[in-house]
Amino acid sequence: MNLSIPNNGFLAGAGLAGVRQQVSTLWQSRKHCRWFAQMALTRGRPERILHFGVGPGDDLLCTVVMRELTKRGHRKIWMMTKNPELFMHNGDVDQVIPVDYRFREYAWVCGKKWQLLEYARIDTEKDQSESPKRPILAELCARLGIEGEVTLRPYFQLTGDEQTGADWAKDKIAIQSSGLGGQMLMKNKQWFPERFQEVVDHFKNRVEFVQLGSASDPVLTGVTDLRGKTRIRESAAVLANCRLFLGNVGFLMHLARAVECPSVVIFGGREAPWQSGYGCNLNLYSAVPCAPCWLWNKCDYDRMCMDKISASDVVHATEQLMARPRNPLPVDRFTL
Repeated sequence: MNLSIPNNGFLAGAGLAGVRQQVSTLWQSRKHCRWFAQMALTRGRPERILHFGVGPGDDLLCTVVMRELTKRGHRKIWMMTKNPELFMHNGDVDQVIPVDYRFREYAWVCGKKWQLLEYARIDTEKDQSESPKRPILAELCARLGIEGEVTLRPYFQLTGDEQTGADWAKDKIAIQSSGLGGQMLMKNKQWFPERFQEVVDHFKNRVEFVQLGSASDPVLTGVTDLRGKTRIRESAAVLANCRLFLGNVGFLMHLARAVECPSVVIFGGREAPWQSGYGCNLNLYSAVPCAPCWLWNKCDYDRMCMDKISASDVVHATEQLMARPRNPLPVDRFTL
């Protein structure tokens, strides 16, 4: 493989320090020359490689970016991820590759784009993310230079067999009692498991519930317990069949939207629905003076924003959503 410095803007405008860093990167990459050659022969060259993080929720949001890039004529989009199940049958991604940071150097050596996605800066000392000034899906698109109208919804492609395999879940409510079993601990996203139980108890003998989530989530009684028993695609199939999803902000909220499952989502006050939610859902938000704070775990007010949302509030929202027909969901849009 030719490891000469590319002439397509790889170094353009980088400044002296940037040029030194990039030349250093190319020099260090020489030890991967054989691997680069193997990739060129077996995988070809991407137009760009996208990478977000290790959590499935963040990776799922990348499908929005992929769709908008595809609409604008971009091809050969690769996704580097630990969650390849999310991208099966997705025509917007050319290849799904494992997390291996040699791919970053491979993109640079090929003169192509490596793009690490994020929608907000994280301050670990403050235990806080920067509060986004526009919807996070629009922010992801903007950081890749996408302009014009963008569609604010993720995408997930189920096969017919996958969806019919979970048709036993029709007319049931999917519920998650906690998101603390996820990749990144965020206590300020969590409502109270005992209040979720109150909601389940209210609908006893009227509606069946299916509990999804991690095996470590607090178990609810009177539900079909699938905690830790479903893979991503199986959870998606359950959501695609359920009447609605009830839970906190997190991966399952985004997965439900991706498979056209309406949701009752308990936001509290950490983040606002216009920032990270979907207008088609019923989003319970507490507009307390400190909201949206985007704090992860710290709170000087004993999570007052979550405490203000009662089980009765969630019951009422659930009944409202159940009264709506189960149709394709309206789509949010944003102009960049």
